[in-house]
Amino acid sequence: MWNRSYLLLAGLFLPCTFVVAQSQPDPVHIYRQATARVIAATAMSFHVEKRFDVVLLDGAKVEYSGALDAFANSTGGFFLDYGDDLSSRQAWYDGKEMTLLDSINNLYAMTPASGSNAEALMQVREEHGLEMPLAPFLKRELPDNMDALGEASYLGIHDAEGEACHHLLFRGESKDLQVWISIGEQALLRKLVVTFWDIEGAPQQALTFSEWNLDAEIAADMFEAEIPEDALLIDFLSVGGEK
Repeated sequence: MWNRSYLLLAGLFLPCTFVVAQSQPDPVHIYRQATARVIAATAMSFHVEKRFDVVLLDGAKVEYSGALDAFANSTGGFFLDYGDDLSSRQAWYDGKEMTLLDSINNLYAMTPASGSNAEALMQVREEHGLEMPLAPFLKRELPDNMDALGEASYLGIHDAEGEACHHLLFRGESKDLQVWISIGEQALLRKLVVTFWDIEGAPQQALTFSEWNLDAEIAADMFEAEIPEDALLIDFLSVGGEK
């Protein structure tokens, strides 16, 4: 139930080779410097405010909003708490099992998974076609994950949520991605805006990051699923549509 909603997010971060526009400083270098800190973290947490467009059948473009809180460690474990105007979902991975809860419909599904976050996410993707939101952050694969974006440009120092940031633009055939990264030694990702040119109406999705903690103290039970007693257990579909 998540793969359709969040497949777009994973599409922002896939490997590619850039043609860098003639501008300084190098936008790819700035991006890699900032994301290297995320990759090196042994445990992290962050908050995301999300804004996204939905194009209706008559062509009208409607804006919705949501938010996500994420907690993850490098050895294998995460918890995601997501809600927007249309849905509310939670996900847990404890090193043995991945559990997804649809809070609005009071449904949940569980599937065996093991290894690091990257290994577990790859497993559920291959077996169930499931793409988790912000999976590249959980897998710590950010530097090499910018697929389908061919030209990189440095746009200058601009504001993102009240903070001066490097403003970067990555352009591709099907989508454009704008990135804001805070200035200084503690540079971190502050904002992403993607425009989907391959979807009618060119909808946008904006993610604003805050409350970064790359040295988070996360209790072990944070990754244990908390399912309401009256929630209904359903089966994951395997790739191909079979249970």
